[in-house]
Amino acid sequence: MRAARTIRRMGEQVFRAPQAPLYLVSAGGQPNFGDEFITRSWLDWLAEHQPYREVWLDTIEPGRAAHLFRDTHPRLKTTNTLWHATHTGPADDHEAAASRMRGLIRELGSPRYDLGLRDLRGMASIHLLGGGYMNSIWPENFGIIEALVTLKAEWGIRLFATGQGLLPHEGETREWLRARLQQFDYVEARDEASAQAFGVVQGLDDAFLAFANDRPIYAPPEGLPDTMVLVQGDMADPDTDERLDRLVTRFMAARTDPLAVGFAEGIPPEDHRRAAPFVADGSPFFPFLRIWDEGFPAREGQEWLTTRFHFHLLAAAAGARGTVVNARPGYYDIKHASLQELGTGWASSDLGDGGTPESEALPTPTGDPDFPARAQEFGLRKAELAAHLYLR
Repeated sequence: MRAARTIRRMGEQVFRAPQAPLYLVSAGGQPNFGDEFITRSWLDWLAEHQPYREVWLDTIEPGRAAHLFRDTHPRLKTTNTLWHATHTGPADDHEAAASRMRGLIRELGSPRYDLGLRDLRGMASIHLLGGGYMNSIWPENFGIIEALVTLKAEWGIRLFATGQGLLPHEGETREWLRARLQQFDYVEARDEASAQAFGVVQGLDDAFLAFANDRPIYAPPEGLPDTMVLVQGDMADPDTDERLDRLVTRFMAARTDPLAVGFAEGIPPEDHRRAAPFVADGSPFFPFLRIWDEGFPAREGQEWLTTRFHFHLLAAAAGARGTVVNARPGYYDIKHASLQELGTGWASSDLGDGGTPESEALPTPTGDPDFPARAQEFGLRKAELAAHLYLR
């Protein structure tokens, strides 16, 4: 069937008029599994439905992105025009950063960025892909928003943002960002709190789009460990970092067979840090590259312990039970709660101010056997949104 579609589209291409390129903005290319997974999901969808359109991906590390996404869209080009321009401006003054970006977009005059900025004027649309990178944790990213609304105002380019996690957001930039998001043609938040705070549509995380694509998501189930752990090695303050170390140590000490517990990596090499002593003793390790190439290491009947959002999402969608630990209040708790509200059924543990007492056990891993079917439904909903944005 797919071959027949390809042949039909090749025939259609003979009569197809040239179309303006599509432009995606992503926090991928680092690599960070969640951001890369979202980006690949959109590129796979566009490869299926818009294979002849030129697609530009503006990402933090375009060189790495070229390798990560080389098997996605046939007309993919990678750049870092917007990320580079905004990250070389003032990071501690959003008004000064916004003024600078407006000037660059309208007037050019910067030899480093002008070629890319000029090309932006000819895009059919610019799409801010999902993730949690437009909030007060990373104010240095806000210049991208100013660039986009300037492109819309001056050249009429359509703007989309999907699957956004916009919290935490403190101070005066909250209203600043809200006003600019209202200028987009479509904005979707992935959690209720973000949607309410910024007056945008509440929807789903962009990772669900993968369930509507042809690419296999999961690794073969044979040989996968019964228990998997990913307690991240980044974004925690020093006190929380120590408590997370103790949590993993206690968790492993309670296992009857520690060598049967697998460790996964979402951001290399940070996520290897807590796994390292156990992997050295023989526990299986699933590094980022293995997961990227072979598929996500989750299956029905597994138990997971993780702090990472997309590992919660994908493991639950495979039918695994799990416990999530909040590594950063105000950020990860909102993310994980959004999945629990969708029905993963997973247990949660908040370290709180004092941490989990040494004698206190983690909650028993739980799950909802109906969530894999729901994930498929969410994938169809996300695909309907993609069609609304790109095929109307």
